[in-house]
Amino acid sequence: MYKKIIYDKNKSIEVENNYIVDNYISKDDQIGYSVVRTHLNGKHPYMKNTNSNRTYYFINGNAKFYVDNEIVELKAGEMMVIPKDTKYAFKGEFDAVLIDCPAFDVQYDVIYDEEIND
Repeated sequence: MYKKIIYDKNKSIEVENNYIVDNYISKDDQIGYSVVRTHLNGKHPYMKNTNSNRTYYFINGNAKFYVDNEIVELKAGEMMVIPKDTKYAFKGEFDAVLIDCPAFDVQYDVIYDEEIND
């Protein structure tokens, strides 16, 4: 069975300063994964998700991801896969599609006080 997803601006939330998430598919849809569009102009502190593998697909802009003591630069058309339990941070100005599998559940997100140092 197919499902057409229509953007609903009422589901758009600012989860952190300058980090906005537009929800398209959530765990409530019971599909097994979640899809959001993310908008960032700034930086996001270190975090990890203990349940979901994450895939970021960059629509536009540029980002730097800080993963496993490495810096990975990304631009439109590129993807970044973050396995569950992997600590990472990112910064930049971009729009990306974020897919969590299994579906995102906030109880599994761990946000650290640690900021990006560079």
